[in-house]
Amino acid sequence: MNYSIFITPQFKKDIKYYKNKKKYYKITNDLDEIIEELKIGNLLGNKIPNLNLKEEESVYKVRTINSSIKVGKSNGFRLIYYVIKNNKEIYLLTVFSKKDHNNIPNSQIVKLIKRYC
Repeated sequence: MNYSIFITPQFKKDIKYYKNKKKYYKITNDLDEIIEELKIGNLLGNKIPNLNLKEEESVYKVRTINSSIKVGKSNGFRLIYYVIKNNKEIYLLTVFSKKDHNNIPNSQIVKLIKRYC
């Protein structure tokens, strides 16, 4: 069950920000394993509730380490992705450091979906 992975402009912008401004040069390596798991259909992380999506759609938040600063998952990165199960599509919406944001509001997630998916 292979999924197509789509990288949104917001996701690219986030990666660039963390590499250039925060000097988290290992961010792409930190995310690679998760993306490989998503490609083969392993939907990692926790489903985000209350987004009023169609039945075949869902959004997940998955935690991963930030190996640039030697902290565990609890203070690492959060990857938010959107899944359309019928089409076998996954959209990487955004990534953020737990040190920068505690959470992203559901309204912002819905805006990202409407803009990019």
